[in-house]
Amino acid sequence: MPSLPELTKGLKTAFEGKQYETCLRLLLPIKIELIKAKLLIPDIKSAKENQSYLQDLNIAKKILEIGALSSIYCEDFETFMNYYSQLSAFYFSDVKELSDSDSKFKLISLYLLILLAQNDYTKLHSEFEFLSRYVTNLEESSYLSYPVKLERLLMEGSYQKAWDLLQTGSKVEEFNVFTKTLKEAIREEIALNSEQAYSSLPLFNAKTLLFFENEKEMEAFAKERDWSVNHGVITFGNDSTPDRIESGDTVDMAIDYAVHLESIV
Repeated sequence: MPSLPELTKGLKTAFEGKQYETCLRLLLPIKIELIKAKLLIPDIKSAKENQSYLQDLNIAKKILEIGALSSIYCEDFETFMNYYSQLSAFYFSDVKELSDSDSKFKLISLYLLILLAQNDYTKLHSEFEFLSRYVTNLEESSYLSYPVKLERLLMEGSYQKAWDLLQTGSKVEEFNVFTKTLKEAIREEIALNSEQAYSSLPLFNAKTLLFFENEKEMEAFAKERDWSVNHGVITFGNDSTPDRIESGDTVDMAIDYAVHLESIV
């Protein structure tokens, strides 16, 4: 059987060439060889006793990391979750040489961003609690601080700050894969709260409230949600006759919310 370094040569070349779909195809036979060599699931006892086996495990870890990152670039999040599950056995082992990796906290953060994008806050908070056993302060980690901060802003209802954070983008290229999905999640939350708070809103205010660039985009979004749009006014619900627009304090609150969005009215 070819050695693991030989098996990974083509994989490494494809990854460096940003041929991520090719990487995922190449990984299928490679993972079969890892299973045969008992390297896909690390034997911690053997890793502590056998330096050669430990070295092979570290090669296997790098292979899985390429698979995880390739999955992100291909936006194949289900496959990423499978790779992350396999990598967890390495990252959270008590063998330092096995748990250490330059990609470790980047991949953990990507996993957290997937949970955030899926609105799986129960699982996300469970993972935060688990990670706190290994990292003293999650917000001080250059990687982990990004999903942690985003989660906190979204839980607080600080949608403007969360949107601004997404708009500026992350220095970590892979994190930006989730920008569109998370923006859509923010819009969805604001839309739900707007339906509950108002019977109608001026189209211009709704555009600002939901972070749209122009009123045409806002109208398209409104139609998707079965909101009525007539004479520059959005009426929430399916009633084709616009309700009377709230006046006075209610409109002021809507405008203030559109500007600051510190919390849902």
